[in-house]
Amino acid sequence: MAAVSAAPDHDEDERTSEVVDAHVHLLPGRLAAKIRAYFEHGWSAGQLAYPIDPPTLRARLAAEGIGTIWTLPYVHKPGMATGLNDSIAALAAEPGPVRIVAGATVHPADDDPERIVRHAVEEGGARVLKLHCSVGDHTADDPRLDGVWRWAEAVRLPVVVHVGHRGSGRTVADELDPVEAVARRHPELPLVIAHCAHPSSADALALMDRHPSVHADLTPVVTSPVALPPGALAAYAGRLLFGSDAPNTVIAAGTGLAALRTSGLAPDALAAVTGGTARRLVAAVRT
Repeated sequence: MAAVSAAPDHDEDERTSEVVDAHVHLLPGRLAAKIRAYFEHGWSAGQLAYPIDPPTLRARLAAEGIGTIWTLPYVHKPGMATGLNDSIAALAAEPGPVRIVAGATVHPADDDPERIVRHAVEEGGARVLKLHCSVGDHTADDPRLDGVWRWAEAVRLPVVVHVGHRGSGRTVADELDPVEAVARRHPELPLVIAHCAHPSSADALALMDRHPSVHADLTPVVTSPVALPPGALAAYAGRLLFGSDAPNTVIAAGTGLAALRTSGLAPDALAAVTGGTARRLVAAVRT
């Protein structure tokens, strides 16, 4: 089985305190360029915080204090996932200043989606699955994904789901309903609601109240940080993950980290949000 990455090893004590950015899109060149072009239609290139080439992006994130990233691929049509997952595994194997946890993706219309995900995890070393419902034009509870959900629950594979279908990246509250349907059927599945369903974050937290295996990341939506109700950061710290959405974000990872570090969170809660929860989810994957 492929390693999660080939980045230099750290001492164990250092690794358990390092910051994990659990929402990065470190992608192969042509795909990264196409996605950047989409963002440049709505936001000028000068406003976006990072370049798209992997070595420079990794160096910039490392300089901002990031030790590990989850890189999350996604597809807009069937037939792309296997090749993209293999490319992500190769990127994760390249040495660099931040450790990479390889992500995988799949499309509901792929031939045998479960087989594609299993290959990415068992042979490619992926430790997280990403589904982007708007890009792929589907919902989380699409019945063609039933086998994926069953297998992901069995091996405790974390699944990051962007549920909003708007081009802006924002989520309307009722778009969380399919995620709840999946959580209800698979109570041991570690689901992560991308962007904490911004701006419907209060609804995402309510869903988390009903389903203990549901998590959320605090990734901003290009220009808009996730805004949680007072006290929610502390109350849900063990199920929240820090994320930046680099490279296609205006809000740099360092800015997001600074906001968390000045939020008044207790040290143990801050440590959970900025890395502990992400490490726990990856460590629990059964392969």
